[in-house]
Amino acid sequence: MPKQTILTVDDNEEIRNIIKILLESEGYEVREACDGETALEMVNDEIDLIILDIMMPGQSGLDVCKKIRENYQMPILFLTAKGTDSDKSLGLLIGGDDYLSKPFSHAELTARVKSLLRRYYVYKGKEAPSDDAFLSYDIFKVAKDRNEVFARNSEGQEVQLDLSELEYQIFKLLISNPSRVFPAQLIYETIWNEPYFYSSNATIMVHIRNLRTKIEEDPSNPRHLLTVWGKGYKLQ
Repeated sequence: MPKQTILTVDDNEEIRNIIKILLESEGYEVREACDGETALEMVNDEIDLIILDIMMPGQSGLDVCKKIRENYQMPILFLTAKGTDSDKSLGLLIGGDDYLSKPFSHAELTARVKSLLRRYYVYKGKEAPSDDAFLSYDIFKVAKDRNEVFARNSEGQEVQLDLSELEYQIFKLLISNPSRVFPAQLIYETIWNEPYFYSSNATIMVHIRNLRTKIEEDPSNPRHLLTVWGKGYKLQ
């Protein structure tokens, strides 16, 4: 199968290099553009996905997105230092498919890329999801390459859970080996892809608490996502 091709558009050469290294390590072909004008010249039917910075000199990412959407439907992932809800909404309204704020982790970037590419190829009729694309445990089913998590309710129906990208990544890590205790350090370094410090515990605890509110019937008395005091977290 030929490599999927990603065009990354950012005026920051260091950011482009980071993205290129990360995505080439995942098996993608990466092309680069340093500004909007160059990007518009490079866009063609060979491009499977575009990673597009919003804040660039000359034509902004929003302007570039509008022009791309006149002729092409490949997914566009906005990448920017701006992170307000209004920025996100504007980007999605003018044709973007997803939004990732700088700084980003390796895990978060690759997860977004894989999810967008899979949806695009399903939309084009090139592939269909199968049970092999999911991790299953107890009442839960988690997609391996996109943020889709389902739980079976008391009536036996599958209900999709609305998890943030980080909550999804944590849950997928835990469900990949249920009953194993995952220390906070392992969770942090795997999901955030950066060195762990003791203060990182607070970050982990916040995300675990938020995750429990979405997957547990009674978050104050969890049945599935347990804390093993002094050791870490596990699914039961």
